[in-house]
Amino acid sequence: MGSVKVEPGIYPGVDFDTYASWDAANHSMLVHFANTPAHAQYAALHQEEKVSTNLGHLVHQVILEPRRLKENYLVAPKVDRRTKIGKAEWAKHEAEAAGRIIVSTEDMATARALLFNAQNHAVLREMLGGPGINEMSMVWPDPEFGVLCKGRLDRVTEYMKQGYVVDLKTHGFPATRHSFEKSIHQYGYHQQAAWYLRGLEVLMPLPEGAPQRRFAWAVCETKEPNLVRVFDADDEALQMGLDETLAHLAQYKACRDSGVWPGWGDGMEIAGLPPWAMKRFEG
Repeated sequence: MGSVKVEPGIYPGVDFDTYASWDAANHSMLVHFANTPAHAQYAALHQEEKVSTNLGHLVHQVILEPRRLKENYLVAPKVDRRTKIGKAEWAKHEAEAAGRIIVSTEDMATARALLFNAQNHAVLREMLGGPGINEMSMVWPDPEFGVLCKGRLDRVTEYMKQGYVVDLKTHGFPATRHSFEKSIHQYGYHQQAAWYLRGLEVLMPLPEGAPQRRFAWAVCETKEPNLVRVFDADDEALQMGLDETLAHLAQYKACRDSGVWPGWGDGMEIAGLPPWAMKRFEG
């Protein structure tokens, strides 16, 4: 959550740092209310920092914005920066980069392998190749709480004559359903999906009688063979994500209005073994 005032609307083509500067609630901050409001406040104050130095962002760039690849990234071989020669070589790369992000040849090879597999995936190829908007930022007033909200969608498109939001997710394991569902739960992907769909309902409402807009995750394996798999978010997960997100948004509004962002509290509580450990002992 930044400090720059912005009006509600659709903002295609806005860079991430500009988006991060906007003063509005987003999923990356709200998800921390699952811990405490103090955690959420800390995230809100620090998430403006540039987060585009990881493999996930590179994959997004290669697949969704390939024309901007050279202006944002420089590919350089790995060097041992613990040595004098390595330090000099790295300084040379930094000078050549001129503000661009330096990535290894290995990471770029991974991103290009994922691009190849995405282009050869029948469903994803159609989702990426047809009419749509990539890297679409949006700002909307929440219809229930009146809070200004924001989101940054990877792609808004159509598939089989139905509206879809497509979200690319890098995944460090084989993309089994079980493995990815663990990530959905761990990282709150279902909350993020519900958040984006809610924003689109406000800013881009569908015509009466049109099919409900859907949400799909394009899961990109960051380890060889770098396969791609597409999952359609089920309705139960989306509803749970919406319920959780609205609960967090209610907390956010209360904290912002009062200026009080409580933590864990200063009392003493009881802790023991988790339920799964007790079941194992009983067995």
